[in-house]
Amino acid sequence: MRIKISHAGNYLRGDMYERKTAEETRQFLLAVAAEALKSGVDRVLISVHSSRPIFRVQGFGLAEFFETIASRPAHRIATIADSYEGQLAQQYVVTLARLRGLNVRSFGSEAQAIAWLQAQ
Repeated sequence: MRIKISHAGNYLRGDMYERKTAEETRQFLLAVAAEALKSGVDRVLISVHSSRPIFRVQGFGLAEFFETIASRPAHRIATIADSYEGQLAQQYVVTLARLRGLNVRSFGSEAQAIAWLQAQ
Protein backbone atom coordinates (compact mmCIF):
# COMPACT_ATOMS: atom_id res chain seq x y z
CA MET A 1 0.00 0.00 0.00
CA ARG A 2 1.10 3.54 -0.73
CA ILE A 3 -0.42 6.72 0.63
CA LYS A 4 -0.02 10.37 -0.19
CA ILE A 5 -1.44 13.17 1.93
CA SER A 6 -1.29 16.69 0.58
CA HIS A 7 -2.91 20.10 0.91
CA ALA A 8 -4.88 21.30 -2.10
CA GLY A 9 -6.46 24.70 -1.70
CA ASN A 10 -8.91 24.67 1.21
CA TYR A 11 -8.99 20.89 1.61
CA LEU A 12 -6.75 18.00 2.54
CA ARG A 13 -6.30 15.25 -0.02
CA GLY A 14 -5.57 11.68 1.00
CA ASP A 15 -4.71 9.21 -1.76
CA MET A 16 -4.47 5.50 -1.01
CA TYR A 17 -3.04 3.07 -3.56
CA GLU A 18 -3.13 -0.75 -3.68
CA ARG A 19 -4.79 -1.28 -0.30
CA LYS A 20 -5.55 -4.90 0.49
CA THR A 21 -6.54 -5.07 4.15
CA ALA A 22 -8.69 -3.31 6.71
CA GLU A 23 -5.56 -2.64 8.77
CA GLU A 24 -4.04 -0.71 5.87
CA THR A 25 -7.24 1.34 5.64
CA ARG A 26 -7.07 2.04 9.37
CA GLN A 27 -3.47 3.26 9.08
CA PHE A 28 -4.42 5.52 6.18
CA LEU A 29 -7.46 7.02 7.91
CA LEU A 30 -5.52 7.69 11.11
CA ALA A 31 -2.77 9.43 9.12
CA VAL A 32 -5.33 11.60 7.31
CA ALA A 33 -7.10 12.46 10.56
CA ALA A 34 -3.82 13.37 12.26
CA GLU A 35 -2.85 15.68 9.41
CA ALA A 36 -6.30 17.29 9.39
CA LEU A 37 -6.01 18.01 13.12
CA LYS A 38 -2.43 19.25 12.87
CA SER A 39 -3.18 21.62 10.00
CA GLY A 40 -6.67 22.70 11.12
CA VAL A 41 -8.26 21.62 7.84
CA ASP A 42 -11.92 20.64 8.04
CA ARG A 43 -12.48 19.43 4.48
CA VAL A 44 -11.04 16.16 3.26
CA LEU A 45 -10.96 14.32 -0.06
CA ILE A 46 -10.31 10.59 0.22
CA SER A 47 -9.30 9.05 -3.08
CA VAL A 48 -8.82 5.29 -3.39
CA HIS A 49 -6.82 3.82 -6.27
CA SER A 50 -6.23 0.22 -7.39
CA SER A 51 -7.49 -1.14 -4.09
CA ARG A 52 -9.53 -4.15 -3.17
CA PRO A 53 -12.99 -3.11 -2.01
CA ILE A 54 -13.68 -4.07 1.58
CA PHE A 55 -17.28 -4.31 2.73
CA ARG A 56 -16.68 -5.25 6.36
CA VAL A 57 -15.88 -2.08 8.27
CA GLN A 58 -14.76 -3.55 11.58
CA GLY A 59 -11.08 -2.79 12.08
CA PHE A 60 -11.07 0.11 9.62
CA GLY A 61 -10.49 2.75 12.28
CA LEU A 62 -13.64 4.50 11.15
CA ALA A 63 -14.80 5.38 14.65
CA GLU A 64 -11.54 7.21 15.43
CA PHE A 65 -11.54 8.91 12.04
CA PHE A 66 -15.17 10.03 12.39
CA GLU A 67 -14.57 11.40 15.90
CA THR A 68 -11.53 13.38 14.79
CA ILE A 69 -13.13 14.89 11.70
CA ALA A 70 -16.49 15.53 13.40
CA SER A 71 -14.75 17.59 16.06
CA ARG A 72 -14.50 20.36 13.45
CA PRO A 73 -17.94 21.93 12.99
CA ALA A 74 -17.55 22.81 9.29
CA HIS A 75 -16.23 19.39 8.32
CA ARG A 76 -16.88 17.89 4.91
CA ILE A 77 -15.52 14.58 3.68
CA ALA A 78 -15.72 13.54 0.03
CA THR A 79 -14.78 10.08 -1.19
CA ILE A 80 -13.96 8.80 -4.65
CA ALA A 81 -12.78 5.43 -5.94
CA ASP A 82 -11.42 4.35 -9.28
CA SER A 83 -13.61 1.24 -9.54
CA TYR A 84 -17.32 0.52 -9.41
CA GLU A 85 -16.81 -1.98 -6.59
CA GLY A 86 -14.79 0.58 -4.65
CA GLN A 87 -17.57 3.14 -5.08
CA LEU A 88 -20.12 0.64 -3.73
CA ALA A 89 -17.98 -0.02 -0.66
CA GLN A 90 -17.56 3.72 -0.10
CA GLN A 91 -21.30 4.31 -0.38
CA TYR A 92 -21.83 1.83 2.45
CA VAL A 93 -19.26 3.61 4.65
CA VAL A 94 -20.80 6.99 3.78
CA THR A 95 -24.19 5.70 4.91
CA LEU A 96 -22.73 4.70 8.27
CA ALA A 97 -21.01 8.07 8.62
CA ARG A 98 -24.16 10.01 7.77
CA LEU A 99 -26.07 8.02 10.40
CA ARG A 100 -23.55 9.47 12.88
CA GLY A 101 -24.38 12.96 11.66
CA LEU A 102 -21.28 13.50 9.57
CA ASN A 103 -21.23 15.53 6.39
CA VAL A 104 -19.80 12.85 4.09
CA ARG A 105 -20.56 12.13 0.45
CA SER A 106 -19.35 9.67 -2.15
CA PHE A 107 -18.82 10.95 -5.68
CA GLY A 108 -18.39 9.36 -9.08
CA SER A 109 -15.85 11.93 -10.24
CA GLU A 110 -13.02 13.88 -8.69
CA ALA A 111 -14.30 17.14 -10.21
CA GLN A 112 -17.68 16.75 -8.48
CA ALA A 113 -16.03 15.92 -5.17
CA ILE A 114 -13.71 18.93 -5.32
CA ALA A 115 -16.55 21.28 -6.31
CA TRP A 116 -18.56 20.12 -3.28
CA LEU A 117 -15.58 20.49 -0.94
CA GLN A 118 -14.87 24.01 -2.15
CA ALA A 119 -18.50 25.20 -2.00
CA GLN A 120 -19.31 27.54 0.85
